[in-house]
Amino acid sequence: MNSLRFRILRSHLLVIVLTMVLFIVSVMLITPRVHNRLLRDAESSFRADADADEQSERPNDPNDGVRPFPESGLRISPGVMNDLRRFENIYRNAVVMAIVISGTIATIVAIVVSVTVARVIALPIGRLITASRRIAGGNFQPIDIHSGTDEIQALAVQFNHMATALKDAEQRRAALIGDVAHELRTPLASIGGYAEGLIDGVVVPNEKTYAVIRDEAARMQRLVDDLTALSRAEAGTLTLYPATVDMHDLVGRAVALLDGKTSEAQITVDVTHQHASEPLQADADRIVQVVLNLLTNAVRASAAQSVIRVATGHDAQSVWCTVTDTGIGIDATHIQHIFERFYRVDPSRARSTGGSGVGLTISRAICEAHGGTLTVRSDGLGMGATFTMTLPRDGA
Repeated sequence: MNSLRFRILRSHLLVIVLTMVLFIVSVMLITPRVHNRLLRDAESSFRADADADEQSERPNDPNDGVRPFPESGLRISPGVMNDLRRFENIYRNAVVMAIVISGTIATIVAIVVSVTVARVIALPIGRLITASRRIAGGNFQPIDIHSGTDEIQALAVQFNHMATALKDAEQRRAALIGDVAHELRTPLASIGGYAEGLIDGVVVPNEKTYAVIRDEAARMQRLVDDLTALSRAEAGTLTLYPATVDMHDLVGRAVALLDGKTSEAQITVDVTHQHASEPLQADADRIVQVVLNLLTNAVRASAAQSVIRVATGHDAQSVWCTVTDTGIGIDATHIQHIFERFYRVDPSRARSTGGSGVGLTISRAICEAHGGTLTVRSDGLGMGATFTMTLPRDGA
């Protein structure tokens, strides 16, 4: 933007300087021409009057025919004085005319230059303003600008990137609304059905019935918790309670929490540690949440009888934990979007397993709140994926 401001300022200065130069040059070119022509006319008139005076005064001079001039100064005939006054008036008018002509030429050139600058700078900006209003109305169509300065064209490119990102975000938001409605509809229908059956006496009030109602309520609670955590993560208001913890213990807690699902899916979780302990300063519950989310995603992506490998390690500055599966993998086109909110590689699979598409977004926000990172690597579809969480040992 500073470069663009400099270009605009330079354009205005150029118009001012060009106007002044044209004005001065025009005056210098026009005035001498008029001046020389008037001098020639005045000289001819002066000579004619002088010859007439000489002829009329010569008989009065008995010596050499030259009229003696008094000591008080040069005496000029009335005719010559009239010529000089006329010459002065004509010259003054000529200078005024030269100034008017020069000013007119300079003004016309200045207008042409200003209009050109306006077309180069103002018109593309006007198109950007129009496009921004269109986007505000929900139309995310990109704009096409081939004119203007380099900065304006670069601005148009970034504007189109923004429009595309907004379009994608809006589509994911709309999809999320549908997903949330679907996820809430199922447990609500189940809870409502059981409640109605209990009231009518159709359903037997036993432990199994109450367990179903409890599980469906927990399912809704998890969705609400995910959306709440996402809101805090995006606002940068995640609350952390750091303490000295061991990555071994945190991984163990996450694996234990997922033991029932892994047994049901016939998936083995293999945990290896590089060192006897991996101490760090972190919020234990939040880190367990991240590892649990990574393990849950790995279980969803893996087939029965497969193995999910978890490894931990550290160096002088950081502690890391990797979760590797041999499941469906991630295509290269999805890698760059995998941590975006509401983005899901396989929407149908996520829906069938109850995923809301915000788990990885929350996990990355937790890692970044600790001063760490969360990255992913995959060799493509069918090649599995590896997620790596890296955290500083001394906390954020």
